[in-house]
Amino acid sequence: MRIPPEELVDGCVRTLQERVLPALSSRFARGQLYAVIDVLRNLRDRVEEKSALLKAEADSAADALARASEALRAGSAAATAAAEEIAAAVAAAPADPLASRRGALNEAFVRALERIDALSEPSADAAHAALGGHLAAQAIRDIVTLKPSLLEEISRG
Repeated sequence: MRIPPEELVDGCVRTLQERVLPALSSRFARGQLYAVIDVLRNLRDRVEEKSALLKAEADSAADALARASEALRAGSAAATAAAEEIAAAVAAAPADPLASRRGALNEAFVRALERIDALSEPSADAAHAALGGHLAAQAIRDIVTLKPSLLEEISRG
């Protein structure tokens, strides 16, 4: 469940303009910062998430939702109804574009959690476990793509 690249770039630009720029007294440094802001603004609408990352997240969510739905089918009438709703949401998710598929599956995921939380039976526990597996795997996928930290350089100024 990543933050869209556009939002990340917008946040960086806002921070540079509102926090960093006012603290710079050097004309040269201000000129360099304006150049960086200009580049970021121009890159904003050209950057896309890698399709492999979108596909992995969407596939994982769809699989977890299917397993949760299957687990709920062994429960009460309310659990079976939740299972049907989850399965229908997965089936309704568009195949393409991948960003739309991921978005629809994320929405289905949230609704599934809400439905499952309302149930108090063993099938709900199994469904929760299936969804938790996706969240754990997604956290790992998110971390793996991070670059080494520059915190040491940042702290030195």
